[in-house]
Amino acid sequence: MLYYFSPHHGNFGDDLNPWLWPRLAPEVCGAQKPALFLGIGTILNRSVPVEPLKIVFGSGCSSGRPPEIDRTWFFYCVRGPLTAAKLNLPPEFSIADPAILSKGFAAAEERKQFSVSFMPHHQSLLHADWKNLCAREDIHCIDPRFGVEKTLWEIQQTKLLLTEALHGAIVADALRVPWIPVRLYGNFTEFKWLDFAQSINVALKINDVSPVYSEKFLSQKGITHAFKKTLFHAGLGKEKWKRLTLRASSERDIGQTLRALGALAKTQRPFLSSDKIIRELEERLLERLDALRQDWRHGKFEN
Repeated sequence: MLYYFSPHHGNFGDDLNPWLWPRLAPEVCGAQKPALFLGIGTILNRSVPVEPLKIVFGSGCSSGRPPEIDRTWFFYCVRGPLTAAKLNLPPEFSIADPAILSKGFAAAEERKQFSVSFMPHHQSLLHADWKNLCAREDIHCIDPRFGVEKTLWEIQQTKLLLTEALHGAIVADALRVPWIPVRLYGNFTEFKWLDFAQSINVALKINDVSPVYSEKFLSQKGITHAFKKTLFHAGLGKEKWKRLTLRASSERDIGQTLRALGALAKTQRPFLSSDKIIRELEERLLERLDALRQDWRHGKFEN
């Protein structure tokens, strides 16, 4: 059965699991199987259940403690070389994030509708109304909470993607849409971005932009001093900063952030792996998926 993170408000990267795997490998989705299938997501951590068998296909680690690997774990591939090293796996287990396989189900190519899009991290949308903010800079906002097919289509219809969401970059790269990573809030995890970037042979540069906090959102969440707290989460601040109270961004602050996003789109060189690399990674993933499906059908993971 599928094992993945599922936030209550939805999130494109996580929601790819129940959308993609029934199309690619329906065997792994059945609830009657005792084994857990770990596919898309940064889910290789100490939260994974100890008892059932775990079959890993493309998942990634974060910067925290990895799980303890024992005989209940079966690896076919992981997201990238940093994950492989963290789990003490041989380098050949490092392939790529399987979200790149979603390109096989994308709509037929059409004329691009959006010159520049920005895809926030799903948690960033709890801090500010990014749809209306982006509109002020003539940037299309892709909300990762609004369903896989809508998000997939909007990425495909974009000429240049600014993204705080990792799976925005992964799927954009697979769809041959140039992308630029943007870090605004403390939920940006550099480890998993570098893991992905190394898997596609890209020397990553992360662009920092000041976060925006809406008074309306702050009053609802009661969240707690924007700039310093973000620095703390990025590993650049003092321990006491995590207890500071957040303040709503001024109109001047908002304007500076929006201009910075617009400037990135005009001045920053975007990333895109080579056609050869993305094609080879897709082929390797499909080969390993075929091996996994055969093992699953032949009862390898039955207790």
